[in-house]
Amino acid sequence: MNDRKELSETQARRIEEQRLTILELQTPIITVWDGILALPIVGSMDTARAQEMNEALLERIVETGAEIIILDITGVPVVDTALAKHLLETISAARLLGAEVLVVGLSARTAMTMVHLGLDLGDVTTRTTMAKGLRLAFERLGLEVVQRRARPANNHTVETEA
Repeated sequence: MNDRKELSETQARRIEEQRLTILELQTPIITVWDGILALPIVGSMDTARAQEMNEALLERIVETGAEIIILDITGVPVVDTALAKHLLETISAARLLGAEVLVVGLSARTAMTMVHLGLDLGDVTTRTTMAKGLRLAFERLGLEVVQRRARPANNHTVETEA
C-alpha cells in the first residue's frame, strides 16, 4: 500500500513539473537586449493562458526593469474579440509598470480582422515584423545597430585571385 502511495506522489510531482514546463514553453519571455523583452505568442489564447502570460510578463518587467515589450502575434492563427481583449489588457498592465508595448507580426488579414471587430488600437504601436519592431525598440532606447563588415555584393559568387 505504501509503495502505491509513493508511486502516486511521484507521478503527481512529475505531472506538475511537466505542467510547469508546458506553461513556460507556451509563454517564453525573451530578454532581447537590456531593457527589451519579447513575448512571442503562438497558438490560440484562452482566459487561463492569458492570465498566466500576463502574470509572467509583469513579473519579468518588474525583475528586469524592461522599458519596451515586444508582443509578437505572428504565430496566432486567428485574432478574435477574446484575443484582442487579452492583448489590450496585457498592454494596459505593462504600461502601468512603465513599459512601452509594441505589437508585431501583424498581417493584412489580422489588421482587417481587428478593424472589422471595431478595435481601437490607435494608441498601440504596431509593426508588421519582429525586425521592424526591434528597429523601433532600439531607436526608442537610443541604440544603434552598426554593420562592421561589408557583405559581398553578390552572395553567390566570390572572387579569388589565380
